[in-house]
Formats: sequence, C-alpha cells, structure tokens
Amino acid sequence: MKAIGLDMRMAGKQNGGIGRYAFEIAGQVLKQDLENSYTLFFNQNNIQASEIDYFKKFNRVKIVIANIRHYSFREQLQFNKILEKENLDLVHFPNFNVPAFYKKPFVVTIHDMVHHKISGHKKSRYLQFLAYKKIIEKAAINSKKIITVSNYSKKDIASYLQVPLQKIKVIYEGSNLNTDVTAETAKEVRQKFYLDKPYFLFVGILERKKNLINLTRGFDYFLKKYKKNMDLVVVGKVDKHYPEIKFKAMDIKHKDNLVFADFVEDADLAALYKETFAFVSASLHEGFGLPGVEAMKFGIPLAVSNIEVFNEIYDNSAIYFNPLDPEDIADKLNLLVKDQQFYEQQQMHSWNQGQLYSWEKAGQETLEVYKEILSEQKVL
Repeated sequence: MKAIGLDMRMAGKQNGGIGRYAFEIAGQVLKQDLENSYTLFFNQNNIQASEIDYFKKFNRVKIVIANIRHYSFREQLQFNKILEKENLDLVHFPNFNVPAFYKKPFVVTIHDMVHHKISGHKKSRYLQFLAYKKIIEKAAINSKKIITVSNYSKKDIASYLQVPLQKIKVIYEGSNLNTDVTAETAKEVRQKFYLDKPYFLFVGILERKKNLINLTRGFDYFLKKYKKNMDLVVVGKVDKHYPEIKFKAMDIKHKDNLVFADFVEDADLAALYKETFAFVSASLHEGFGLPGVEAMKFGIPLAVSNIEVFNEIYDNSAIYFNPLDPEDIADKLNLLVKDQQFYEQQQMHSWNQGQLYSWEKAGQETLEVYKEILSEQKVL
C-alpha cells in the first residue's frame, strides 16, 4: 500500500472549473483505488462542510485541514511543511500552485496557459504574474508527470514551459450532472429566475478570458437585427479582480433580456441546461470547456467561439463564430433559431459527442498515472 496525497484546497463545486475538477477526480480515484491510502488536504474557507463529509465515507482516507490560501506566501512555506509531515509517496496537485520547495514525487495538473496569454492589465497584478511564472515553471520541471485536459493545452504547455510532450498526459474531463430533470423541477427553476421566454445559457466565472462583453453585444445585435424575444442567462460568480466586466456586459440596449444568476447549485444548473434553447460561449482561451460538455450531456446545441480547443472538444456539436465580431455572433445565434431541422440535427450531434466524456473515465486514467509513477519508484 502506498500513501497518496490530494491537494483539495481549491476543491468545491462553486469554485469554478478547477474546483469542480479537483472534487470529481478525487471522488473517482477514491472509488476506483482499493489498494492505496489517501490523505486529502482541505481549506475549509473554500468548500462546504457537506462536500468534505462526502470524502469521509471512503476507507483508507485521512482528512487534513490546511486553511492556507492558494497563491499565497504561506502556501509556499507552511503548506510545504504540512505536506512533508505526512511523508507521502506521491501527491497530486490539481493546479500549478505547487510549493516550490516540495521535493518528494508529485503529479501536477496544468489546465491551460491562459495567464501567459492574458497576464492582467492591472499593475497590482503584475508581481503576482511574475510569481505565477516562476511557480508554474518549477512545477512543470519538478513533476513526475503533467496532466492536462486537452491536446490544445498539451501543445501550449510544451511550448511555453519547454517540457517534452511525452511528459504530458491528456485526460479529458466529464460531467456528473443529473440529466433526469422532472417537469416540475424545471418549472420551479424557471419561476425562480423569472424565465418566461426561450433563453440562451452561458456558464462560467465572469473573468476576462470569457469575453462576456462581446457575447452580450452579439446577443443585443441578435435581438435588434432579427426581432426575437429571448433571454440570455449568465450563470457564474463575478471575478473579484475584474468586477467591472459584469457592468460593461450589461451596457446594451436590451439589458432587460439579461439574467445574471450568480453561482447556482447542481440541481438548479441541471434544470437550466435542460430548459435552455442553446449553450453559448464567446471565450477567447480555455483549457477544456467543461460547461459546453455539461450542455452536451443534455443534447443541447452549442454556439461558441471558433477557437482550437472548442473545435477539439465539441467537434460538430457546435456552430462556431468569431468571438470578436458581435454581428457574426448574432448571425450564428439566428442560424439555430431560424432552421428547425438544423437545430434538431445539432441536438443529435451534441448528445452523441457528450457521451465521449465522463469523470469515471477521467478518474481511471488519472489513477493509471499514479500507478505508473509508483511502479517506477519501486523499480528504483
């Protein structure tokens, strides 16, 4: 039996894509690995108590509370000491923020290289950007294996961080949302968010890379040009570093057709997917694009940015637009609206493509990475 650690300080379903990733991967690995013991490190400030309790039901699991904020100075020193105290054979960090002085074997998941591409325009963030570059470079070099979530990200990581391609393992994400939404639940959720007309759905943190301002401008142009009466529902928390994004996104003529829902629990999110006309995203950079995969599980057509990673993950389940051109966004939204036969064809493509992705498969492939590294240590 080997002792494996999972850094769960960013875990939690309300913490965006990385939080969801850490939660789901940990759950699947613990279900599937009946051989090794696990130590899970949680920050109680980032996760609901019920979510921590979920992991207590597994055998051979130790819970360690490490209320140390990620991307902090204490993370580099104090969290490193906590890790060393546990004397683990392997640790999986689900994000690049690995303590620089941690010397034992570890796996790191690097989701994308977006911070290299959008480093932040605020002076207050510049020093953090420099620290980020040092930390991610050290994590990539010192790790036994890098996991990433798309072939697109794999190429970026190899290029920006100068690591060999064979060190990087692509493991796609999945979705565990319950697609069996009852008519009663759907009605209740519609009433909860005052949705009395057809709507498009965006899901994601309101951060710069999501390009929400151009998306709402495209939606505004769609309503004006094609005389439609639809809503755009925006699900996701505001990025605390860029709160102005929400206000700029609302600066359109048809702002009354925008519905900002903030973070919603899984049951409500599933109902919103179930009832939506189409999923939309004008994102400029992504590592994977999990909300689109969640939508595909419901057979929902997608209208998204024509970026490489979306083409890889969504394939023909989506129609693609220029994310910098609001008029093109409007035209592509209308393509789904005006042609019922095409819309139904996209529904079928979406559902079929969605079947390719599952957290169970992701957990299995992640566990294989652990076992490969541990077996190499045994040989040495």
